[in-house]
Amino acid sequence: MRLRLLLLAAAMTSANAFAQAPTVRYGELCDPCVPPAVRKSLSVQREPSQGAALRAEVESRLRGPFDTAARDGLLTREQAQAAGLGFIARNFDAIDRQGSGAIRFEDYKRFLKERGAALD
Repeated sequence: MRLRLLLLAAAMTSANAFAQAPTVRYGELCDPCVPPAVRKSLSVQREPSQGAALRAEVESRLRGPFDTAARDGLLTREQAQAAGLGFIARNFDAIDRQGSGAIRFEDYKRFLKERGAALD
């Protein structure tokens, strides 16, 4: 009888201890790949781009990887694959209408616009 009472009291105390445990917070979630010094500079709030500024920003973000992988402004399927530009590599034949084996950024941009991209 005493043993039952002791076990019951212990179980109730344990359950209460877990139910009453304080919440511990370790800070806000963040990208673990971004170093803290860079994270601070990225946390500056700015107004979201709109209209022509937004389209220019999108084009700039598309052009950067393209220009990095391209040689003399021309990009081959192999260069696209090597640079990790899988979308371009998969759609290369549709982008390269002339079948020259190399595309310019304007060809890529035309391809995107034909599919509904709002680029200038």
